[in-house]
Amino acid sequence: MRINKENLERRVYRLHVNNVRRLNDTHIFASQSIPVLEEVRDEYRQSKSKRDKRYYVPYKGRSKFAKRTDSELKKIFDRYIDSELYANLIIASVSQFESFVADVLRNVIFCYPQKLSTKVKGLSISNDVPLQFLVASNSISEALEKEIDRRINQVFYASPAFYFEYFKQITGVDTTDEAFEDYIEIKATRDLRVHNTGRINQIYLTKAGEKARGKSGDKLEIDEQYFEHCIAVMKRVSGIVHRDIKETFAKGEE
Repeated sequence: MRINKENLERRVYRLHVNNVRRLNDTHIFASQSIPVLEEVRDEYRQSKSKRDKRYYVPYKGRSKFAKRTDSELKKIFDRYIDSELYANLIIASVSQFESFVADVLRNVIFCYPQKLSTKVKGLSISNDVPLQFLVASNSISEALEKEIDRRINQVFYASPAFYFEYFKQITGVDTTDEAFEDYIEIKATRDLRVHNTGRINQIYLTKAGEKARGKSGDKLEIDEQYFEHCIAVMKRVSGIVHRDIKETFAKGEE
């Protein structure tokens, strides 16, 4: 990793630009895809056929086909147009956004390795560097990279509220903007969709706090409006990260 204090802000700027560009790409893809899907759905809606048709599906070791009627195909398209396409794109976008946050952390810590000693209340982080990192590394720089990656992995096992506090302590980014709270709810929605089929539970309510979008047992709605909200929030947070790092490290602060 070739990075120094002089080009840190430029590297974070490029990470920010690439993150926003990919988020915009995701929105463009959705907005261009939905009308096409709606057109195909309308064809199935108008179909009078009740005959099963065969559709190729992957199966390990041999070809296989699934049977669906036109009416069943119409329901599949309904499901993805109304919610599932947006939900899956949000899941992918959250993963991309977390990679952006991790990359920013990685760059800052590499420039200022003394920040590895930073502790955050409620966040369990081991400061002991595994001996194998030192033994298996060809240089101090390589060992440092491995330790930074290990540390970031530990941080991201925590809830967003904790890793944003760690992020603030490391980078100096002001995380009090409401967009950070909105993102925490988005991440809670993502987790719920992946682990609990979209039904609100206590875990979601605890994570989302005052931003929770329903009560226990409710189905968590994910539609076009919420999808656009998610894209806008992640772009806002990305912009704040770049702005604050530019201001902090341009002053030579550590």
